[in-house]
Amino acid sequence: MVAWRMTLYTPQYSDGRDVILISNDITHNIGSFGPSEDILFQKASELARQEGLPRIYIAANSGARIGLANEVKSLFKVAWVDPTTPDKGFKYLYLTPVDFKKLNSENKTIVRTELIDEEGESRYKITDIIGMKHGLGVENLSGSGMIAGETSQAYQDTFTISLV
Repeated sequence: MVAWRMTLYTPQYSDGRDVILISNDITHNIGSFGPSEDILFQKASELARQEGLPRIYIAANSGARIGLANEVKSLFKVAWVDPTTPDKGFKYLYLTPVDFKKLNSENKTIVRTELIDEEGESRYKITDIIGMKHGLGVENLSGSGMIAGETSQAYQDTFTISLV
């Protein structure tokens, strides 16, 4: 997410007119929204409203950033309905006891699991993936709601255009 305060010169505003331009940075996480992008968007939009400046938003994004923690991606296993025919789907994702210990410790919880026994093997059935980095999950959806509210307010308070 990037934002600029720009001065545009037109025949109607030969001395220039300030505008706030907000845009996703498509070169960073394919332009997706995470908590820091949400805050930047909100602050730039609030500035436009407070100062009565036109707000221009150029959307080039992939939506809220919902991802899989890479540290989990390389370790989880799949409990297939029928291991010989994966097309039948899977029952759950799990970690072996060794891999579970690699991810979780007393100080950190990367995954939440349920310890089960299947076919005489202890498995940590994955119920939630938290990840090591903030900004991979549902916190991004709450930011989307905040952006929608801020945009609605901007339409009431100042000239606003969104280009998709």
